[in-house]
Amino acid sequence: MRKLMAAAVGTALALGATTLAAVPAAQAAGAPLKSAVWTDVHDGKVFAAFNLLDDGVRPEDISLHIRRRGSDAVLASVKLQGTEACAPTSDCWDSTYLTGPLSLPGLGGYTVDILAKEGTAEERVRRDRGEIQYGLDAHMVLTPDHKWLSYDTPQVTVNGTLLAEDPDTHETKPFAGVSVSGGLPTDSAGHFSAQATATEFTPSPTLAFETDTTRQQITIPFHKQDLKLAVATPTGTVTAPYGSYVPVKGKLTRIADDGTEKPVGLHGISVGGGRLPLTANDGTFSGSVGAGPAGPVTVQPDPFFYFNAPPKHTFQLQGATSVFTSVKGAVDKYRKVTFTGKLGTTTGAASPGVKLPLHIQYSADGRTWSEAGGFTAEYGVEFSRSSTRKADADKAGYWRLVSGTTTLVSPSFKLGRKGTQLFNDDVTPEPVRKGATITAKGGLLQQSGTSWRAFGGQTVRVYFKAATRGATWQRLGTAVTRTDGTFRRTFTAKQDGTWQIRFVDAPATHYAVSGREDYVDVR
Repeated sequence: MRKLMAAAVGTALALGATTLAAVPAAQAAGAPLKSAVWTDVHDGKVFAAFNLLDDGVRPEDISLHIRRRGSDAVLASVKLQGTEACAPTSDCWDSTYLTGPLSLPGLGGYTVDILAKEGTAEERVRRDRGEIQYGLDAHMVLTPDHKWLSYDTPQVTVNGTLLAEDPDTHETKPFAGVSVSGGLPTDSAGHFSAQATATEFTPSPTLAFETDTTRQQITIPFHKQDLKLAVATPTGTVTAPYGSYVPVKGKLTRIADDGTEKPVGLHGISVGGGRLPLTANDGTFSGSVGAGPAGPVTVQPDPFFYFNAPPKHTFQLQGATSVFTSVKGAVDKYRKVTFTGKLGTTTGAASPGVKLPLHIQYSADGRTWSEAGGFTAEYGVEFSRSSTRKADADKAGYWRLVSGTTTLVSPSFKLGRKGTQLFNDDVTPEPVRKGATITAKGGLLQQSGTSWRAFGGQTVRVYFKAATRGATWQRLGTAVTRTDGTFRRTFTAKQDGTWQIRFVDAPATHYAVSGREDYVDVR
């Protein structure tokens, strides 16, 4: 506890010729002084209060130099009063002493330097260790620039004016150069300002401003706004099987401070136990949520401190059982597996827009299944989607569709075609002279059980891509395979480029195949 030593209240410490000296520089010897100075006002007079926080320092060894901020000119040098109360055997640590009453050149704030053992070889100096707020009856006028905080105005500036009575002239004037709230300075007109910000935990903040001799606070009220929720879909009763997804669309707006209706962007919307993407900048929202058990489902915006209790929209969920009303799997000549079909329900029909996630699965033996892609199908709408996995080139495999909850499984389809391959495909001669004949040749085989045999009577295509920037593949001609599967076709060599032979006119029972790319230099 601080022990206040009484000051002698007598003749004021006036500005004298001997006080207009330059402030001494801080000495390097010894640890920096930790003691501090502030203002004390009583009986219509201003004093400097000193708190002793340094070991090995006696209060009678302390001098206080008072000056204007930014100037080294010492306007007053004062000593502490009542130091005899500190016994020689005591360190008097944390004791407080007053100077005599001060007389300074005008109302305002002054900085104070502390000197211990001034003028001796052991002198220690600590600049700017306190402030003298030279004025009487200090008081503030606080004015916020908006009457409340809200969604539209989450931050308000509080402007303040600090006034005080000049101790010498007794005029009430702006209290300039004084620190408010530990460092907020007043300007020449006594003005200062601070920001009040609404937060979720403190929507209506209280700002307190204080000087050494006065304290005042202001609470900025918070104005909550009303929300308006307009749900376009769903409404009424929605039929949706368990595991399906229900589309939800609407718009969220608010009643702004000026009474107009404005959108609420980037706000959360919950639907039953699910959530939608945040609202767009125009307040609209769109998404889908999983259908759970039958019963009422509530759509509502997230509660937030800016708004009053959020409005709600309720629709009724009616359950159903999913079925495939049609489904078919097929594989094309490029080994791409595609499913077509349509989803339905056993009773009634699912509401428009309701969708179900489906997975494409593959199995080599019809027993162990692996994922091969997926998509979302809308009930009552024909779908056509392909697998991310190609069919095996040399054997048939099993394929099926399964719902995300595995409560719906399609029949399995055994899909496959006969494999084909080109052999000895080549373009000769190479290099070749420009204008000379060049021959594309080779052979075509088809799979037959575990072996391969000639595939005659089939059309193969010959493609060429010039060795020029931006060139694309061009079909130059075709050839028909002989009984032994071989083929030959001649062309005129015109320019450098790459050749390739392709079997793409495969029947529905066979896969297509492409040969190697063969670069030919034309000279």
